[in-house]
Amino acid sequence: MSTLNEQLVGLVSSLIDLKLDIPFVDYSLPVLDVLFAILINYSYRSALGANHSQIGWYQGLLATLVMAAGGGSTVSIIRGEPLGILKSNEFWGIHCGTYLAMFSNPYVYQVVDYLFTVPVVEHIFTLSDSILRASAMTQGGIEGVNDNPALGFDKFVAKVICGTLGGCGGGIWIGKKIKIIWLTCEY
Repeated sequence: MSTLNEQLVGLVSSLIDLKLDIPFVDYSLPVLDVLFAILINYSYRSALGANHSQIGWYQGLLATLVMAAGGGSTVSIIRGEPLGILKSNEFWGIHCGTYLAMFSNPYVYQVVDYLFTVPVVEHIFTLSDSILRASAMTQGGIEGVNDNPALGFDKFVAKVICGTLGGCGGGIWIGKKIKIIWLTCEY
């Protein structure tokens, strides 16, 4: 009989690996990554409010990409590894496609905005974000330090730093306290 902890680990692992088949294209998209991309782009579009039209396409795309990959990229730079986003075409397709849909079509934003008024939907997005953050902390932080030959298994401070930065995500680079002139919109 497996313990509750083992069952939860199995459930979370299966959620991380959950993919949705796209008909007619013979391709599967990771569900949590798509939910995360929608959350990032919706949050950014909501924060801009009526000023979203004053933000250039590349400026907005760069801001959302930094929010999506900032933590993992920072950890990769610290450990001297190639950025994970450069290894994944899927990341670029999901995030650029979601950005395009959210900012080029007002109806997509309105539908997502309406969906976020339903508490269950908001909780699903929050849960998916939490699962991905926990995964970034463990896989990118702890296991990433263990697998790096220059660091090794016994580097506990490196595990804490990399896990924390991986879990923070892009919020470490874009936040209310940090003003990056070319990424923010003055109201």
